[in-house]
Amino acid sequence: MDIGKSFNYVFEDEKWIEKVLIGGLVSLIPLLGVFLVYGYVIELVRNVRRREPAPLPEWDRWGDKLADGFKIFIIMLAWSIPLIILAFIAFMPLTVAGDSDGGGLLSVIGLCFSCFLFLYMIVLFFASPGIIINYAESGDIAAGFQVGKILDFAKAHIGEIIIYVIVAWLVGLVASLVGMLLCGIGLLFTSFWAMLVEGHLLAQIGLEPAPAMPKVSPESAPELPEPPASSEPPESAPADEG
Repeated sequence: MDIGKSFNYVFEDEKWIEKVLIGGLVSLIPLLGVFLVYGYVIELVRNVRRREPAPLPEWDRWGDKLADGFKIFIIMLAWSIPLIILAFIAFMPLTVAGDSDGGGLLSVIGLCFSCFLFLYMIVLFFASPGIIINYAESGDIAAGFQVGKILDFAKAHIGEIIIYVIVAWLVGLVASLVGMLLCGIGLLFTSFWAMLVEGHLLAQIGLEPAPAMPKVSPESAPELPEPPASSEPPESAPADEG
């Protein structure tokens, strides 16, 4: 993974200021802004996976971005439903345990489901990059629910996912601090920039390195054919005049 590239590619784009400003302003739009930003990041992931030389997307095709953002929102919400259910089952017994005679049993039940909740959080934590990449590559909402393929991807690239999580956390922290220093208003734009860094880094997970150009050694270089000999007789040298 090229971590440095994830930070630099934004500033290499000729219109990066315009694109980041638009992204920050779009984030202010209630609900639809969230879908548009998610769709923008999905397009970024596609560009990186296709090895586009300038992967930062244009702010165009708003309908496509809105559709992508809505689909990935639905996918992640569906993956989060078991998390919500387990959290309810885990904490409800602990809440009522002190007001009932069977408080001890309820506490045990709550602790058991808390363990399930923690395990599922870990699974979802490491599966999320695979969910996003799988959807981005196909554009089909069903791709976000190919559980076996997604979990296999997570297991195969666990090291890269850990790096992504650590860097994404640090980037988010720095973006929050810088945004607050800019009177809070800059937080919109620094947060959007952080999403662009995280999106590029996420897209690199499992991406095979670009094939290198083969080097031709002198021994393996093809021999060039010799030019054909001329059939004309050579010109005779002029005689010296005495």
